[in-house]
Amino acid sequence: MMKRGRLFDGGIPLLAEMVFVCSVGFAGSTANGSAAQVRTEVNKELAHILSVVQVKPNPDVAMEPVPGWTVLQVFTRNKKYSAYLLCVPFKSKQDQDRCAHRVYFDDYSGPAKTYEIRGEAELEEVTRPIADLKWVNNFTLSYERWAGPHFGHRYVIDVRTKKQIAAYDLFG
Repeated sequence: MMKRGRLFDGGIPLLAEMVFVCSVGFAGSTANGSAAQVRTEVNKELAHILSVVQVKPNPDVAMEPVPGWTVLQVFTRNKKYSAYLLCVPFKSKQDQDRCAHRVYFDDYSGPAKTYEIRGEAELEEVTRPIADLKWVNNFTLSYERWAGPHFGHRYVIDVRTKKQIAAYDLFG
């Protein structure tokens, strides 16, 4: 009988752990959506800057396309949550066309509720569009903001607790 190497000794738990680490730690995209080698480092200063606030949906603000996808909304596998981007107009007389790119998610696990993720600097919301909006699993939302083609941030939010759980610096 042939014995398999150490890689298979851990069985399914090892495989599941590897998939999770790869999806959170190594996945990434550049600002233009093409695949690239991205190095990540935990950023403890940015790990708690975001807040999740329940809001009333505004039918006057249209959803933005999710970069790299042909859809406007991304759903969890169990369909209990969906996430999408809105470009919220600024209330400025000087530049009425300017807007802030923000992430929203809907919670369908009970009566439908809408939440907005806030806390990034205003300049980032205007000049740095959101990339790679995705569900890591049925309750963990991840997205990126790139400052340029070689530097950005990834934010990770637990939608059950309505808390940010991590932030990463991205180097592409």
